[in-house]
Amino acid sequence: MRLEGKRALVTGSSQGIGAEVARLFAREGATVAVNHRGGPPHREAVLRTIEGAGGNAFVVHADVSDSSSVDAMFEEVRRKLGGLDILVNAAGLADPKLWNLRLEDTTLEMWKRVFAVDTFGTFLCVRGAVRLMKQGSSIVNVASIPALVGDTDGLIYASAKGAVVSMTKMLAKMLAPKVRVNCMAFGSIETAWVEWLGREQRRSYVGAIPMGRFGKPSEAASLALFLASEESSFITGQVVSLDGGEAAR
Repeated sequence: MRLEGKRALVTGSSQGIGAEVARLFAREGATVAVNHRGGPPHREAVLRTIEGAGGNAFVVHADVSDSSSVDAMFEEVRRKLGGLDILVNAAGLADPKLWNLRLEDTTLEMWKRVFAVDTFGTFLCVRGAVRLMKQGSSIVNVASIPALVGDTDGLIYASAKGAVVSMTKMLAKMLAPKVRVNCMAFGSIETAWVEWLGREQRRSYVGAIPMGRFGKPSEAASLALFLASEESSFITGQVVSLDGGEAAR
C-alpha cells in the first residue's frame, strides 16, 4: 500500500499503459481519477479500468488538448477529492497513419494534432494539477526513447515527446521543493501501437532490444508507481528509460 491515502489523476487511462497505471495505483491504496475523452469506443474500456481498480476509482471526462475541458476536469477533481497528490500524464494521440510517414507527406496540421495532445495537453494538466497540490506531491510525464536518441519512424511523436522531456526538466526546477516532476521514456512497450507494425518491422524492433522482447504495460506502471511514491522522494527532473537496453546500444 505504497500510495495509501493518496489522490491521483491518470490521464488517458481508459486503456493501455494509462489503464495499467490507474489499476496499480488503486491497488496500492490511492483514490484514482480515471481520465478519458469519452465516447462509445472508450466506455467499456473505462469500465474495465474502474473494475480493475477495485472501487477506488472514478471517471473524469476531458480532452486534454482543450483548455476549458481540462479546467473543468480539475474542478471536478477538486470537488470530489479536495486536492491532488499525484498526476500521471499518460494521454497521447495514437494514429497509425502518423507513424510510418514519409517526410514529403508530413504536414503542419499533423504536427499540430500530436502536439496538442502530447505536449500542450501535458502542460495544461500540469498547470491544473499544481493548483491542487501540496508539499510532497509528484508529477510523472511520459516520453519515448526516440525523443532521446532518434529513430526512422514516428518523427512527429518523438518531437512532441522531446518537448515533454524539456518541459519536465524545467518544471522540476520551477516547482521544487513543493512538487517533484519526473518523466518515463518508453521504448517498445506492447500496447495497441504494435498492431501498426508489419511482421518484418516488428522483428526489426525486437532485434534492436538487448532484452529480446517488448516491454509490458505492467512494467511501465511499476515505474510510474516508483516515481510517484515516497521511495523516490529525492528524485526530480529525471528522465528514466524503460526500454530493455535499447537506448544503450
